[in-house]
Amino acid sequence: MNYETDSKTDFGSIAVAICVAAYAAIMLAYLAQHDLGLTATQTRHLSMMAALFLALPIALDFLRTGPGKPR
Repeated sequence: MNYETDSKTDFGSIAVAICVAAYAAIMLAYLAQHDLGLTATQTRHLSMMAALFLALPIALDFLRTGPGKPR
């Protein structure tokens, strides 16, 4: 068994992950607008702030380790 090929992510997995994330975003936007009463602008601003706070630690972790370096 070749462990190098087993750890690689294939295109199908990436496509499924993107579709699931898009579906979750659509459902959360519907919930925010129809059940919580937020406007589209408020929803957009809150989602941009949430994405920033969620992506910032991940980006800092990538910058800390550098490309191709194991932990």
